[in-house]
Amino acid sequence: MNFKSLLFGSGLSAKKAAYSAAAAANECDTARWLDIYNGGGEWRYTRKGGLNGGTRRVASPGAARTLCSELSRLCFTEGTELFCADGETNAYLKKVLDDNGFTERFPVFLEKAFALGGGVIKVYSDNGGVKLDFIDADGFVPTKWDGRGFYGGAFGSEITENGKSYVLAETQEVSEAGLTVENRLYSANGKELELSALFPKMREKTVIKGLSKPLFVYFGTGAGKNRQCPPLGASVFADCEDTLKAIDIVFDSLTREFILGKKRIIVPTYAVRGEYDENGDLKRYFNVNDEVFEAFSTSDTDELKIADASAELRVTEHVEALDKLLDLLCMQAGLSEGALSFKSGTLRTATEVVSRNSRTYRTAQFYRRLIARGLARVAENVCLLGKMSGELSQNACETAAVRFADGICEDENTKTERAKGLFTAGLISKARALSEIYGIPLNEAKAMEKEDNNER
Repeated sequence: MNFKSLLFGSGLSAKKAAYSAAAAANECDTARWLDIYNGGGEWRYTRKGGLNGGTRRVASPGAARTLCSELSRLCFTEGTELFCADGETNAYLKKVLDDNGFTERFPVFLEKAFALGGGVIKVYSDNGGVKLDFIDADGFVPTKWDGRGFYGGAFGSEITENGKSYVLAETQEVSEAGLTVENRLYSANGKELELSALFPKMREKTVIKGLSKPLFVYFGTGAGKNRQCPPLGASVFADCEDTLKAIDIVFDSLTREFILGKKRIIVPTYAVRGEYDENGDLKRYFNVNDEVFEAFSTSDTDELKIADASAELRVTEHVEALDKLLDLLCMQAGLSEGALSFKSGTLRTATEVVSRNSRTYRTAQFYRRLIARGLARVAENVCLLGKMSGELSQNACETAAVRFADGICEDENTKTERAKGLFTAGLISKARALSEIYGIPLNEAKAMEKEDNNER
C-alpha cells in the first residue's frame, strides 16, 4: 500500500501537498533500498540460456541485509539500557520500555533504519498507557524541519480489520499554539472514511498546548543525505550498489559452477537406451544400474570406453573474489577489512576491535552517539506523556541517558602491552600502568607499588 501517494493525493492539507514532489522522489529511493535489502535489485534477473530464452533469478548471499544486521548488532547489544537520575522516573521508563518490547523490537527497527536511511519512533498515549510505535522510513514524510531537527511529520500505519485493509494517516506539527495532531482514515483504494468507523474515541484534530517538540524522534543513519529528500538520511549501502551487484554476480557464478560443472560421463551410443514418453517423443538415457553383459559389434576399442569429462571447479578463485569484494563493501560502509569475511583466519577476535581503534569501532561509536541522542529524546517524550496522564509526578525528572553494553571488550594482552610501552617511554607512572593493566583505582595501584617496593 503506497502511503505517501495516498497521503498527498488525498489533499490532507495544501501545505503538505506542496511537499509531495520531494516525497515521491524520496519514495523512489527508499523503495529501491528496501528492494535491495529484501534480496532484490535491478541486476537480480539475467537472461537464461537456450532457444526458449526468458530470465532467471541471480543467486545472492544477501550482502546488503548482512551489512545492516552487522551494524545493528555492533551499535545495540543485549544489555544496553536507558536510565534516569531519580528512581521514580527510572522505574516508570523501564516499565514502559518492557511493556512495549523495546529490547526485542529496537534492534530490528535499527537494522531497517540502516537499510532505508532512517526511521521514526513515535510516542503516544493509548487507554491511559504510553506506547511506542516503530515506523520505517517508507512510512514517514517530514513536513517541517530546520538544522536542529524535525518539527512536523506525517505517518502511515496499515490496519487490518475484518479482512479489510485501512491506512491511518497521522500528522504532527509544532507551532506557537503547541503541537497539532491530525488523524485521517482511508480505505485500501484511497477513499477517505469516517475516523469513528474504526476509532470511535480518536479525535480528528487535537492541539496540545505547551509542547515545543513533536512526540516523534527521527533516527537518521548519518551515512549521508538523501539526494532527493535532503532532510532524510541515506541507506548505508546507497553508494555501494555497484559492489553489491558485483558480489551477486560472483556468488551466482559460484553456484552456477556447481550446476554446470556436475559430473559428466561420456558413454558409447550402444550403451544409451531410449523410451517413448506420453507425447510420443523418444527420450534417451543411460541406465547406471544395468549390470547385464551385452556384446557389441565393433573393432574399435575406443568406442567402447566410458570417459569422465567433468570440468574442474574454480571454487578458490570465486571465494577469493568474493572476499575482495566483501572487503571493498566493508571499506565503503566504514567497517574494518574482514568484518564480513567468511574465510577462516581472516577475522580478528572481537576483543581486539576496541584495542586496535579499528574502523569498525570508530564507526560503531559514531552511530552510537546518534542513537543515544535519539533514545534520550524518546525517553523524554515517554516521561512527558507520563506526567500528562498522571502516572508520573510533575516534579519527576524528564532527562535520560543511555548506557551501552559492550559486546566487544578490550583485549587484555593489547591493553597490557600498551600500558607497559607507555611506562617504559616514561609517559605514565608505574602506578598508572598497574591501574590500566589490572583495572583498579589509582590509589589501590599506588598501594600495590608501595608494597612491591617494600618487599624489595
